[in-house]
Amino acid sequence: MFDVMEENTTRAQATYLAELWHRLSAQHIALGCSCSMSGISVTLEDFERDIADYLWAESERLGAPEVVDFLLAPGPICEQDKAVRTLLARLQAGEADDGVAQWLLARMTKTIESYAKLHGPAVEAPLLGGSRAWRTAYRD
Repeated sequence: MFDVMEENTTRAQATYLAELWHRLSAQHIALGCSCSMSGISVTLEDFERDIADYLWAESERLGAPEVVDFLLAPGPICEQDKAVRTLLARLQAGEADDGVAQWLLARMTKTIESYAKLHGPAVEAPLLGGSRAWRTAYRD
């Protein structure tokens, strides 16, 4: 019973993160927004490999070979297209054992929620609804 509950919780967390990531991506695209520094335009997709690379480096640094194996199963990080989305889809599908899933989800939750807090509207902000709806629910 506990294993089923744990698996459902893991999948639910992966689904939550996938939806948040998708929402952030859609808002950036829908609003024509991009974060920029020194005239260089950066989109959400530009961060996918960086996040996956961070997870890979952290798993190697902390001696988690099973996480390394899971991250590199689709191939080298530098060749993975939509690395975060693919990783979350694999977690949603239950491809990772509990230890690997928990390790990844803890770090991905912090990373994605931090990104949302810094670069996106509040989670409850409507995706559509005009500028008034957007302004009233923008992040702190």
